[in-house]
Amino acid sequence: MTISPALQAIIDAIPADFADPAADYRAVRAMFAPFHGRPVSADLKITLRHYGGVRCGDYVLQGHPSDRIAFHCHGGAFVSTPLDEYHFYAEIIARQIDCRVIMPDYRLAPEHPYPAAHDDCFNAYCGLLDTGVSPGNIVLIGESCGGSLALGLLLRLRDAGLPMPACCISLTGWFDLSVAESPTRGRDPFLTPEWVRNRGRDYVVGQLALDDPRVSPAFAAMHGLPPLYLQIGEYDTVREGALLLAANALRSGVEVTMEGWPGMIQGWHGLVNERVPEAIAAWAGIRKFAHAKTRGTAASSHTG
Repeated sequence: MTISPALQAIIDAIPADFADPAADYRAVRAMFAPFHGRPVSADLKITLRHYGGVRCGDYVLQGHPSDRIAFHCHGGAFVSTPLDEYHFYAEIIARQIDCRVIMPDYRLAPEHPYPAAHDDCFNAYCGLLDTGVSPGNIVLIGESCGGSLALGLLLRLRDAGLPMPACCISLTGWFDLSVAESPTRGRDPFLTPEWVRNRGRDYVVGQLALDDPRVSPAFAAMHGLPPLYLQIGEYDTVREGALLLAANALRSGVEVTMEGWPGMIQGWHGLVNERVPEAIAAWAGIRKFAHAKTRGTAASSHTG
């Protein structure tokens, strides 16, 4: 498949050694910095609140009232990025889905190893429910390592008998920290298998094996989960873990919608602000799924 010139230009600009396996977590934070901390629009209202004792961003587009909520577990390979540098991604979600967004400022590894991030996402979600929000109005979203956190949240809610969100959407989610398998052709400019494993090691710090189901939900029991929507890129380094998770969920009776996107790489959704056609199309599918699965309503039309 021929990818768009806009996406190809971005791929060509990424250095070949971008995901250096020898990089430590400090180098990773520095590497991600140019991609994060971007300005947000004047009509995005950002309120910092604590849900379940966890600091969270609460985002609303002014003039776009909606009782649909996206609870977003953000990416950053467990070691990056703090909430205050990730407001721009909440705006992407708010605009593309037309909803309110809640994003927990979960603690980062290696200063705060497992289960810190998992605990923070769980506590923030439960704290949100304590405000009276209906779980049927919540769309759970996980981006990259946030996919692992989102599925971990679902599994913990299920096992505790607590209300789960209406659905879960994965944006090139990372579900196998061990990267037992990875694509054998094509180039993912953002990730390499060993780089990914090292970030998993930063998080588990020897407490768990990288393929332990508590951190790698691809290997967990999937029964009793809400509908899953997985968008998977052909060249994404963590693709195989998502495929395994989808197969295990399907075998467990979970409703799974899986889309394979030819030519796509890790995290291409974040390029929507660059007007990359593939990112725009991906978000259109996400919006359709989210609106079909939730009871939330929006009074405004999508502005893109």
